[in-house]
Amino acid sequence: MKKFLVLLGVMLIGTCALAEEVYVIRGVNLGNFWKKKGIDEEKVLSVGQKIMMDNKISKRVPIFVTNNKTVNANSNLYDKTVTINSGTFLYIDNDDELAFILAHEIAHSVDAYGGMIKYLAMGANSKKYEQKADLNGIDYMVKAGYDPIAAITMGNKIFGEPIWDWGCTYLHPKGSKRLIEMYKYIYVKYPQYLNSPLTNSASYKNFQYSMSKDIIEFQQKQKKRRMKQQGDL
Repeated sequence: MKKFLVLLGVMLIGTCALAEEVYVIRGVNLGNFWKKKGIDEEKVLSVGQKIMMDNKISKRVPIFVTNNKTVNANSNLYDKTVTINSGTFLYIDNDDELAFILAHEIAHSVDAYGGMIKYLAMGANSKKYEQKADLNGIDYMVKAGYDPIAAITMGNKIFGEPIWDWGCTYLHPKGSKRLIEMYKYIYVKYPQYLNSPLTNSASYKNFQYSMSKDIIEFQQKQKKRRMKQQGDL
């Protein structure tokens, strides 16, 4: 009897655990099934496919949405699939921010088509390729008609800032490193976007405030470089 009760308890716990994983969509009928079930997927696929078409990306990059509430998106370097968790949607305020997340992960998948050596290199030096995907993602965004400032507003909301990022202690560079490199890239290559409406957002203002020293130092170096170039002329 005791063994039976223990077994019954284990079964009930397992049933409850499984029940928590079930995704229930309420208010569904034959007329609204696809809208109820696929509205997030439809948005993600439309933005993702626009990025790939407008950039003439000829490689296959399947895109999926999961019901995982963790704030995360990733590219599987082995099979080139891109996945975005539904928990991330809580932090996305516009199509441009969604475009950055997808463009970044698509850039990883495109890079992974470089063969086994590239696949191994990306795994061994993930920080380098994270920053490369940030910048390639910005290029993809601009070519698809999205505002690259969203890379900064989105990154400022979700990038981590570990105590250190040496070796294998953290697979991504510090958020501050990624943000300032993206800012520099936009400043030099796409300066017309530095006056976009997104620069008035709270997230961008917070980035400016927290990274003011780095921003000012970079701007001063750029000013000196321009003055030197003009002097050489």
